[in-house]
Amino acid sequence: MARAYDPGIAASELPFVSICLLTYKRAAILPRSLDTLLNQTHANFELIINDDKSPDNTEEVCYTYEQRDARVRYFRNDQNLRYAGNQNMALSRARSDYVAIVHDGDTYRSDLIEKWTRALVTYPSAAFVFNAANVLDEAGQEVIKTYRHSYPPLVRGLDLFDEMVRSPGSPVFGIVMVRKSHVINAGGFDTSLPVLGDIDMWFRLLLMHDAAYIAEPLLNAAQREYGHPNRRPNWEIRDEYERIYFAAAKRRYPNQPECYVRLRRDIGFMLLKSRLLLLAWAVRHGEFKFLREAAAFMRSHPLFVDA
Repeated sequence: MARAYDPGIAASELPFVSICLLTYKRAAILPRSLDTLLNQTHANFELIINDDKSPDNTEEVCYTYEQRDARVRYFRNDQNLRYAGNQNMALSRARSDYVAIVHDGDTYRSDLIEKWTRALVTYPSAAFVFNAANVLDEAGQEVIKTYRHSYPPLVRGLDLFDEMVRSPGSPVFGIVMVRKSHVINAGGFDTSLPVLGDIDMWFRLLLMHDAAYIAEPLLNAAQREYGHPNRRPNWEIRDEYERIYFAAAKRRYPNQPECYVRLRRDIGFMLLKSRLLLLAWAVRHGEFKFLREAAAFMRSHPLFVDA
């Protein structure tokens, strides 16, 4: 049985943490994330801002915060690495094994870092900790939805893996605290999956480790801005998504071909349903270009093949 989450450790006794804030082209809303991160109850941290070569005035905003608070360290990539590459770069700069991965534009409860750190200290078998989360409206003011699950404080890794691999949506957002050593041992975030590399990483970690969960909404996730390429369905992201699930099935049963074939078939039916929902969305919205692209995608990405 998992031991109970221990809130009794004094904040001053918690370890030093690296907070890695990933940012790209959101200078206007970046300060609201920085302000909430610098106002944490667990203050023993470095705040690494990893800028993926933003074309706006992100650099100017970050230099202001760097001069204001000695815990802030700003870095700008020489080239745009996209999400997975930016995560790897930020992680390489982290000086602690306790690494919080957070995003620009979102806001964070003042006890987020403290509760995340307590969870990983309490549960040594956990590779990462995640939590319930609020989603904000377009204006970034009101909570319109809360994602909360009935997981215990410590979730067995394979149990969460088996749930996730049969579900079309990940219960783990990209905003977590990880043990850096485990991510490195797993090979880092896969840069061939530039948008959804975090989901792939959670699958890989859950094969070897457990996960910790906090059933409180410790963060408010902002909506993607209009014009963001990931705001609407597209087949490039769909390709990543489906590759992640089929790779996860192979990793789950590397030496049990019958179990692998059954799981791959189940995933195929799940993905087929998801594809049909995308096609229905395109018809409903008159997205005829999306439908034409769908035909080409489905010819080149069969769901049911001999494995």
